[in-house]
Amino acid sequence: MILRDLTSDEMAAVETIAVLRSFSAGEYIIHEGEAGVSFFLILEGRVEVRKSIGLDKYKKLVELGTLDIFGEVCFLGVESRSASVLAREPVKVMEFSRVDFEKLIVLRPSIGLKLYRGIARELAQRLASVNGELKDALVWALGDLKTSSDPELITSRKLTVLPRALDGVPAKIVTV
Repeated sequence: MILRDLTSDEMAAVETIAVLRSFSAGEYIIHEGEAGVSFFLILEGRVEVRKSIGLDKYKKLVELGTLDIFGEVCFLGVESRSASVLAREPVKVMEFSRVDFEKLIVLRPSIGLKLYRGIARELAQRLASVNGELKDALVWALGDLKTSSDPELITSRKLTVLPRALDGVPAKIVTV
C-alpha cells in the first residue's frame, strides 16, 4: 500500500488534498486515451482495468480493490491514460491531482518522498507480475511449438524469434 509509510499527521495532510468521489457499478472512472494528471486510491469496492484491443473489444488486465491505486502513470507525467477503469460494483475513491500534490510536498517534502516511494513500489510489483505472465505465455507458446512439426502452427504464432533456416538446412527448435 502506498500510504503505509506515512505517519498519522502526514496522512491527515494528504487527506486534505484528496477529492472523495463515488461511482456506480458499470460506470467508467477513467477512459483509455484521455488526458490525466491524477491518481486514485480505492476506499471501497472493486474496479476492472481494461485495455482496448479494437472494434469495441477489450482485454481485462486486472481487478483492483480496497487500498489499491490506479491512474498513477498519468500522475507521474504520461499525458494520456493507458487503460480504462470500470467500477465493477459501487466504488468510493480518493482522487489526488498532481498540482495539489506538488503544492503539498513543497510544504512537506517527507510526504512526497514516502508517497513517490510507495508508487514506485506498486509499479515495480506490477511489472514483476506482468513479467511472470509474459513468461507463462511464452512457455505455453513454446510448449506448443516444440511438440509440433506442423508449420502452420508455428506460423500461426507469428513469433519472430524462431531460428530461420540457412542455405536450405531446416532450422531446429531448441526445447527449454
